Amino acid sequence: MISAILGICLLLVVTADVVMSTLGVGANGPLAPGVARGTFHIIRFFPKQDWVHRTCGPLVVVSIGAAWIVLMCLSWTLILSGSTGSVVSPASDAPTNIVEKAIYAGHLLSTLGGGNYESSGLLWGAVSALIGISGMVVLTLSVSFVYSTTQAVSAGRAILAPSDIHQPGADQFSRVLLPQFATLVAQIKAIPFALYFSSVREERRLPQKLAQLRSHPQISEQDRKNLDILLRELPGLEHVSQDSFDDAFNDWAKGYTPRPEES
Repeated sequence: MISAILGICLLLVVTADVVMSTLGVGANGPLAPGVARGTFHIIRFFPKQDWVHRTCGPLVVVSIGAAWIVLMCLSWTLILSGSTGSVVSPASDAPTNIVEKAIYAGHLLSTLGGGNYESSGLLWGAVSALIGISGMVVLTLSVSFVYSTTQAVSAGRAILAPSDIHQPGADQFSRVLLPQFATLVAQIKAIPFALYFSSVREERRLPQKLAQLRSHPQISEQDRKNLDILLRELPGLEHVSQDSFDDAFNDWAKGYTPRPEES
């Protein structure tokens, strides 16, 4: 019974994290930010190769999806372990052990059925149906999460690309690009995991490009103030005071760099 209670608690936490991360429009779930940050720290130990910039974003997103699936499987395994006879082997009708229950839960989550095992009784049959439904929902939301994140990265790079032509100090920067930056900040705020995507070309890395524009020698004081108003809406900078914003923003940009020493 204790394992079932632990499983229910874990299931609620994982479900909340999936919903908040995929549908919460910028809301931080209890698990995904930590998984993303931990994966990114591990990536920083990789060799100094161009492929690290190309793969760090996808690896972060995949690690989040993998964590959801593994923890979801673990939570259902704990729930099934609340009763010794919840899952049985059809051949012998013998109760399964915890490893076999995990295999059973994994099969149901993948929507492939229960494999070589089956539930016993109406209650555990209903639980098995819920496992299959939760697996379908998590897989669907995970695919949507990956698509939305990559779309945000592509849109962000498309918005930043004209800044190479209309650089700070030009009239077009104030009239055309600054309003587009508001759209970019809104997208990043809704899907903050897009910040972990990098590029071999430094000017296509979102956090570093924003830092370069903000510190550009030709940017006017008014444009910088307007840009700061937008940047203060970015995840992690919402509550930073104006007096400490310079240092906080530079640290923030380095925090999303696979090679902080290069920024």
